[in-house]
Amino acid sequence: MNKILNLVFILISLFALVQHTESLPLDLGRTTKNILAILGIATFYDVEAGLGSCGIQSSASEFVVAVNHEQMGNEVNPNNNPRCKQQVKIDGPKGKSVMADIVDTCPGCNYGCLDMSTSLFQEVCGGLELGICKIKWTFV
Repeated sequence: MNKILNLVFILISLFALVQHTESLPLDLGRTTKNILAILGIATFYDVEAGLGSCGIQSSASEFVVAVNHEQMGNEVNPNNNPRCKQQVKIDGPKGKSVMADIVDTCPGCNYGCLDMSTSLFQEVCGGLELGICKIKWTFV
């Protein structure tokens, strides 16, 4: 009797292994965007101090950023940079997502880092007293 039960158990186990299954569709759009997200540090600066490298005058109330020099890739005439006026989507440390326009280059920022207007920094990170915060962002 034990041999029959063992044989039945083995057959059921084998059937379960070869049974047809359907895979769920993979959302490549969302997966790819998560893979391509850039991790970095956010800081803020006085965007009203003068024109940015894109030749745009901004105000502190606007959601604008200066991209680090490596990812900005300025050419001979930085005003013609294709990154100028492009948008970035920024996720702050508490998960809040905010869109901002690229208007400047941050020569002192490391790869992955963004320098923000004060209003954008407050929206993404919290108070200015923090000085810096961790972010995840992508070019849009």
